Amino acid sequence: MPATASHPVTVAADVTVSGRVVDGKGAALPGVTVLVKGTTNGASTNADGTFTISAPVGGTLVFSYVGYVRREIAVTEATTTLEVALAEDMKALSEVVVVGYLQQDRQNVTSAVSSLDVRETTKAPVPTLAQSIQGRTPGVQVEGSGAPGAVPNIVIRGVGSLALTSQPLYVIDGLWTDNIRDLSPNDIESATVLKDASSTAIYGSRGANGVILITTKRGAAGEPRISFNGYSGVESIYKKYDLTNHSEWADRSAVAYNNAGVPVLPGADKAGGTFTNAVDTDWQKEFFQTGRVQDYNLSFSGGTQAEKNASNFLISAGYFNQEGVVQGPKFERYSVRLNSGLRRGRLKLGQSALLTHVNTTLLNNVAFVDVLTMLPGIPVYDPTTVSGFGYGSAALFNYSVNPVGAQQILNRTQKNDRLQGSANAEFAFFDFLSYRLNLGLEMHLFADKDARKEGSIRLGDPVQGQTYLAENRGTQRTLLVENTLNFNKRFGNHNVNVVLGYSEQTYNADNTSGRSTGFQSVPQYYFVLNAATLASSATVGGLMDDWAKRSYFSQASYDYDNRYLLTASFRRDGSSRFDRNRQYGNFGAASVGWRVSEEQFFKDALPKVSNLKLRASYGVNGNDNLPGSYLYQATVNQNVNYVYGSGQVITNGAIQIGLESKDIRWEERYTTDVGLDLGLLDNRLTLAADYYVSNTKNALVNPPLPTYLGSYNAAPYTNLGEIQNKGFELALGYHDNRKDFTYGADLSLSTIKNEVLALSELQPNIPGALNLTRTTVGQPISRLFLIPMLGIFQSQSEIDNYKNSDGKVIQPTAKPGDVKYEDVDGDGVINTDLDRRFVGNPFPDLQFGLNLTAAYKGFDISVFLQGVTGNEVFNSTRASLDNLEGGSNFRRDIEPWTEQNHSTTTPRLVQGGSNGMNTLRQTTRWVEDGSYLRLRNIQLGYTLPKTLSNYVPGLGSVRVYVTGRNVFTLTKYTGFDPETPGVGTFGRGVDDGSYPNVRAFTGGVQVNF
Repeated sequence: MPATASHPVTVAADVTVSGRVVDGKGAALPGVTVLVKGTTNGASTNADGTFTISAPVGGTLVFSYVGYVRREIAVTEATTTLEVALAEDMKALSEVVVVGYLQQDRQNVTSAVSSLDVRETTKAPVPTLAQSIQGRTPGVQVEGSGAPGAVPNIVIRGVGSLALTSQPLYVIDGLWTDNIRDLSPNDIESATVLKDASSTAIYGSRGANGVILITTKRGAAGEPRISFNGYSGVESIYKKYDLTNHSEWADRSAVAYNNAGVPVLPGADKAGGTFTNAVDTDWQKEFFQTGRVQDYNLSFSGGTQAEKNASNFLISAGYFNQEGVVQGPKFERYSVRLNSGLRRGRLKLGQSALLTHVNTTLLNNVAFVDVLTMLPGIPVYDPTTVSGFGYGSAALFNYSVNPVGAQQILNRTQKNDRLQGSANAEFAFFDFLSYRLNLGLEMHLFADKDARKEGSIRLGDPVQGQTYLAENRGTQRTLLVENTLNFNKRFGNHNVNVVLGYSEQTYNADNTSGRSTGFQSVPQYYFVLNAATLASSATVGGLMDDWAKRSYFSQASYDYDNRYLLTASFRRDGSSRFDRNRQYGNFGAASVGWRVSEEQFFKDALPKVSNLKLRASYGVNGNDNLPGSYLYQATVNQNVNYVYGSGQVITNGAIQIGLESKDIRWEERYTTDVGLDLGLLDNRLTLAADYYVSNTKNALVNPPLPTYLGSYNAAPYTNLGEIQNKGFELALGYHDNRKDFTYGADLSLSTIKNEVLALSELQPNIPGALNLTRTTVGQPISRLFLIPMLGIFQSQSEIDNYKNSDGKVIQPTAKPGDVKYEDVDGDGVINTDLDRRFVGNPFPDLQFGLNLTAAYKGFDISVFLQGVTGNEVFNSTRASLDNLEGGSNFRRDIEPWTEQNHSTTTPRLVQGGSNGMNTLRQTTRWVEDGSYLRLRNIQLGYTLPKTLSNYVPGLGSVRVYVTGRNVFTLTKYTGFDPETPGVGTFGRGVDDGSYPNVRAFTGGVQVNF
């Protein structure tokens, strides 16, 4: 037929198909890919499971979702509305679970692994994921403060090191990092916590403290999608002290001074006529404020998908701002993310990049103590002082720092720019054999400034507030290169997956610091180092640091018929932080599992049991995160002058100031874990239980040595410590739905027992923060070591009869109403070093969390309760406030001992504390129960009806919500917050007046186009 002939051409008409995708129980499935078969035309379902797509008549719609059986539906002219139910694919329940370098079905995982429900954890109005996972994952303890931008410490299965950090490794899209602060929770798609050696040994020297794997969001096939999530709200201190006003303070202060037989302070002497009530400051009212928190995130994503080719992209931008509940502290973060991926036949390419800029203003001094101990008769502002702020005087004797003035006279800021990125390329030689190259880069630029204006803010400042500026600027760079070869093939009922790899990692850092004094306030402060007037005071400094690692590793998994499971891993790490003879360490682990529920005899006997798996693992990790990169070398100071000879000539020389840590080697953490996974009622009811024992061997310690041996700067380290952590973990969940009504509950329980098994003979006791704790063999790390308080002396006869075995009066200078202490060593004298006992436990006996969720049609609610029990806290704030000397404020409800009130817990008012005995800090008087139950998070949301999109073209879904965080706390602890972060490794359980966690109420909206 001639080409010019005209014939009608039949073209299939397109129809608009809309509908809803649900699971087998009628619950909506968000994120389902809906694709026109054979094309790149697709869409994805919204939060309520709805979708809209244009498809040709005669075509086929393909519905696919991880963990569910793929379904195809033909399109006809009558196909306009669909209700699609996807059946659960029991063989593909856990395709997204990543354990090390392997992707495994959850049903076949033999390690102690917990997957976080990111949708629930990110409901909390906090800047990082770390602050929202407390109590949600068994075995994970989170210790943090409420300071803006503060990143809490995360400890997985106990503190396993004495000298090194116990923080876990974060792996974000293949990038190894220690930084989680700059990652917005809105960018996170999934997070998995690896807890035992079987899952972490593949990370070698970085896996000893556990690993948290994070995957960020990516685009999905279908029409481009725009999503916005934003919230704003207020924060506040959830507890305030009821303190005395100026007149009430004066009455009690006068009693304290009279009881001591010394003149009453002029500012409190009503009888002498020098008292005046012209000033009556409520310091909490002046210092505390309503904080602000806001978070806005906008993303644009999309992708294409065909049989052999696919692509995806996501661009997001975020802004987070948090202003503290006290004057001064602030945190501000700007972030931009770009993720993309491409598949062309056997080649896959992918990349993730995050760029952030962070501004932080820090809290100065121990403001949460000063705000309580400052006297009400001292004004906040005082025009007669150089600083313009009030502080203690001879009339109102008080050494507290003006907390308002401290935030204005002092200014500490941090600016950080960070790039975190990874790129990968994967080529499949065959369907079962592929090579993958992974590159990771983290660049960090920081600029810290510490400036002080003129004037004093505390009685007795040695200098009248000399002005200064200190700056510290530098860069840090980490580069990771990983090469892996992956073999994954099934031979009948045998499935084998093996990964072989080689990697290199380098770290470089340098910084420059400077300090100058003498800055003029006229016409205004200009804090630049060159603007200082005292040029001779200028100092400069700088440091450089670098290290490198080289690793060979392998990981393998095997299963027979999805019933008998085996996983093993091995890694050989080489680290430049050790000398050449000890640079390499070998780390490995193995685990086994038995899916009893897959046995035919079990299916016949217990059909209601959906899943029963027994598992066990054993392995070893290393830790090379030393406090320095060159500890194996002695430290020499080359800038030392010495005068010698008859001419007294000044000659430049050098001196050794630090000994080398000779023959130090890797810390090693051996972990044994046994557990079971149970599913009942079609996995509506699930349980995971574990028991573990973790022993750290060759733990680094640095016992003190005499200075004359050349140990001027720091004592050398040696591998003489051993630590054990053991405990039970339980995760119980139940989730079900009744068509439009869905509900669920998740309970997590954890116990832990920490014990030091060995220390250096040169240092059998390691003192802790404020000389309050001791770390020694047979005790947990940082256990309180204090003088026992036995009560209050009620009479002189009781004092006279309190004797040791030799008949010696133990506290002869005491008076009725003074504190009675135990003479532990029996020498007849209360000695602050010798009369101590171990008390309490810094580690809770039980940690728990309960998350409750429910949804009905467009409404949804979640409630999260979290708490701990069985731990004790040293309340340092109360030790300052309740010393009853009269030099600080008083709690209004405190009832000191008097002749009429024979208190057995609170001593008498007396200046000087009865020769200092009543004011001793290192006593059990200040120890309190740290147990608490906290409503950590509650959120109520409503998704607007789908009909709204008829009025706004392209609108997918709109959800509005309100959230409350730390709504209430039930506790006997009298401080601001029982959830104290402590003071470092050896100051656990010590509340030194840190920034407490705060209450927050926010409202927000989620919109998808």
